[in-house]
Amino acid sequence: MKMQITEVLLASNKRKNVLLLLQEGPQEMKTLLESLDTTRSALLPQIKILKQNSLISKSRDTYELTTIGKLIVEEMVSFLTTADMFGGNCEYFGTHFIDFIPPLLLKKLPGVGICKVTNISAEDFYDVDKEFYGKALESHEWLEITSTLHPAFHNFYVQMTDYVTEVSVIMTQEVYKKAKQEYYDDFKELIDLNLISLYLYPENPGFISFTVAGQSIKFRLFTLEDVHDNKNISFSGPAALEWGKELFEYYKRHSVPIIEI
Repeated sequence: MKMQITEVLLASNKRKNVLLLLQEGPQEMKTLLESLDTTRSALLPQIKILKQNSLISKSRDTYELTTIGKLIVEEMVSFLTTADMFGGNCEYFGTHFIDFIPPLLLKKLPGVGICKVTNISAEDFYDVDKEFYGKALESHEWLEITSTLHPAFHNFYVQMTDYVTEVSVIMTQEVYKKAKQEYYDDFKELIDLNLISLYLYPENPGFISFTVAGQSIKFRLFTLEDVHDNKNISFSGPAALEWGKELFEYYKRHSVPIIEI
């Protein structure tokens, strides 16, 4: 008797893993047994269920996904990746506000790569991440969206332009006002020097900061209780860089250049 397809896919790790292995291409039974570290007698009942539900086919001792199987497994992989992102390895996102991410980019987020959650000490919370600063020096690029302002922001950005070709910063209305009121001379000089690109985002973005440096991106987010904790989350790799630039460009399109005070 056939099972519901969701039960076939998710109720057995062996069945799920067989399908994931076959997504790479046809596999002999011997390869499946070695990869799954199991026995023929334990695996054959699961193979039978997959065949009964038209997900795999057999030719001699080799198994492969059917056309239907390929379509379903592709969707299954997408689902598992998304579930792992938001409920598994990166449960950080489940406890922090992420509604600021546009729907299309949110859908792409599970494909960005493996996340790394880092604890930050209270005294280092507003300091520059040295690892990210190093990535910027290597790639000559620093893209930042921020709702906070460090007192030493002027020196940091000026020093960075000695080594980094592109420095672009999007700041919130609150940060702009603080820079203008409390650090007028430093802020004006930074604008007048025209060494970096400054933009004003007119609304509250709903997060603390977002940075793109090298092939890495980093978030500092508010919790669902609207407070900041001592954690940030980062991703690295070509997919992270592409995704990060898309998010930055999204906020840049909704911002205005700061060319004078």
